[in-house]
Amino acid sequence: MKRRTFIRNSAAAAAGVSLLNTGFISRRAAISRDLGIQLYTLARPLSDDFTGTIKKLAEFGYKNLEFAGPYYFSPEEELKNNPLVTIMGLSGYGYHEHTPKEIRMMLDDLGLVSTSAHISDSSLKHNIDEAIEAANIIGQKYILSPAFMGQTADEFKAAADLYNKFGEKCKAGGIQYGYHTHNGEFAATDGVSAFDILVKETDPELVCFELDLFWAAVAGVDAVKLVKQYPGRIKLLHIKDMTQKMDEPYTTFDPSKSMDILMQLMRNQTIIGEGVIDFKSILSQVDDAGIDQLFIESDFPPEPMKFAEHSAINLKKIVSSI
Repeated sequence: MKRRTFIRNSAAAAAGVSLLNTGFISRRAAISRDLGIQLYTLARPLSDDFTGTIKKLAEFGYKNLEFAGPYYFSPEEELKNNPLVTIMGLSGYGYHEHTPKEIRMMLDDLGLVSTSAHISDSSLKHNIDEAIEAANIIGQKYILSPAFMGQTADEFKAAADLYNKFGEKCKAGGIQYGYHTHNGEFAATDGVSAFDILVKETDPELVCFELDLFWAAVAGVDAVKLVKQYPGRIKLLHIKDMTQKMDEPYTTFDPSKSMDILMQLMRNQTIIGEGVIDFKSILSQVDDAGIDQLFIESDFPPEPMKFAEHSAINLKKIVSSI
């Protein structure tokens, strides 16, 4: 790390810790100041110009980057068949042919951090040790499974067992493991959802959750009620807006069987603050619920850079009004 970067980052970190400890800045204010974005949002621009796109995000005011795979340590089958690669024809993904050390140097030079990465279950099964090593080099606190396509209670119980094992390995390596939700986890049988199963069957010390607010709204979930119901379990939020409310909840998530419906739902996303999701009510719960990170995201926005720029501006306004 360059000396000037070390000094700048150390001072900023010390100031942030000091303010948090003395109560002058709330968790909500801190994570708004250190606003994040899920890089899946900018898959095409990153594939075309990785370094230039990261620099633009820094100019837009982002401080925290959440990466999405596949990665160099992913299995060959995933590298060839990942939807981002096959559907969008990307030439780059994950760390875009950079080593973790190179990623860390780039972030340091731009005054950025990366506190989390989405890493598929197949990649973690294939080489979780290398995933943890990369996360520690970059400075990430969280490794998150991006999705699970289970349909039954037994499938989700088996997934919970796997996630506890991932959590054990991650904890031993100094990383917190977590799971990112969509809408399918909220399909209920006899009043019990797959999300309830995952929460109940996973160890709170080993597994946390990243709640995607758009997909929760698709499923008809009251996000405010949910974070109150499970304080301390939901550590991260994906801030994703919806153009118009759903006529009825939709709790299926299986791209292999319902791609047309999935793409239609994705077209109901919009720039943060220009849709119908009540982010103000949700973000007012950040401190009490123990939420640690916010990441703006959209699935395949038509103008990714415009989305990123305007969403950052709007979300900061929303947070400042609380």
